[in-house]
Amino acid sequence: MRLALLLSLVPCWALAQFVPAPTDLINATGYAGIPVRYKEVPTGICELDPSVKSYSGYASVDIDQHIFFWFFEARGQDPKTAPLTVGPFFLLSFAFR
Repeated sequence: MRLALLLSLVPCWALAQFVPAPTDLINATGYAGIPVRYKEVPTGICELDPSVKSYSGYASVDIDQHIFFWFFEARGQDPKTAPLTVGPFFLLSFAFR
């Protein structure tokens, strides 16, 4: 009896692992005509300073190839002169090709 009850709950548990696809994405065209889908991330998800906005999304570089990005606004400096840096794993991704 317990096994039957446990097995009946497995599909519910399995479906709870998937997050529904966002429906509020903004569509834009990026550099070289690459389609970009993004949204503003709510304050407190990754950045605790409420004055810093962040955006996350995907750049579709091919039919089934999408690059994920997470962009944070510059803090304490002019965004036009802020250095564009990448995370620590960016260079590692090229080392293991």
